[in-house]
Amino acid sequence: MTTEVRTAGDGPALLLIQGLGTDHRAWDPVVAHLAPHLRCITYDNRGVGAASPAHPSLTVEELADDAAELIRSLGDEPLHVAGVSLGGAIAMNLASRYPELVRSLALHSAAAYPDARTTAVLNYRKKILEHGLAADFLRPFVALWGWSPDHMTGDLPEGAAEITAMAESNYAAHLHAASSRAMSDEELGKISSPTLITVGTEDILTTPDRAAHLHRAIPDSRLVTIEGGGHAYYAEVPQLFASVQLGWVLTHA
Repeated sequence: MTTEVRTAGDGPALLLIQGLGTDHRAWDPVVAHLAPHLRCITYDNRGVGAASPAHPSLTVEELADDAAELIRSLGDEPLHVAGVSLGGAIAMNLASRYPELVRSLALHSAAAYPDARTTAVLNYRKKILEHGLAADFLRPFVALWGWSPDHMTGDLPEGAAEITAMAESNYAAHLHAASSRAMSDEELGKISSPTLITVGTEDILTTPDRAAHLHRAIPDSRLVTIEGGGHAYYAEVPQLFASVQLGWVLTHA
């Protein structure tokens, strides 16, 4: 895979992995708060932004393999790794299969597998694509499920679900990866890195009970609940998100 990699700041290295159909720019508000303390590394998953195209049967395992390849190419592993939403699924898969590459792990708004509601939401996004309505309806639909009630008037961050800037086939590939992902408790139990799990109380996609499941399955993990936060709380309150993430990295630097 080829991709665009950006770094900002100096200090312990933190790799930030974005979610479904979202490129590295969506991390910019968070990086603005982290860069004075950390070396932040952001990149585009395959199928997004400047990265290689994705094939129709794309899997989370392949996206985790890409992340492992990237970490090795940087030459200073292990790194601190954080992922949000689908990026969290990629990060937990990476940490389970390549523990030597991950110094600490943070899983934000993430789940081990899609439940019935998440599957229905992903299938509805597929219908939006299939009916040729993505340009008009995809971003508003994603925002509807991503924001908490207090942020419903906001817009998604730059780089998130910008279907006019990416091939619909690539977005469909990301939907396939998100729909087919699944990590067993046995696989989660192989994660040996210190692991932080965060979830917003208003997250209706990867709900607090899904975060609690990760907490039970991942040894010695820590669960932090963000009061009032939605699925995209990293974009709602980037300073708070950055503070939580920074504390975790510095604790395990």
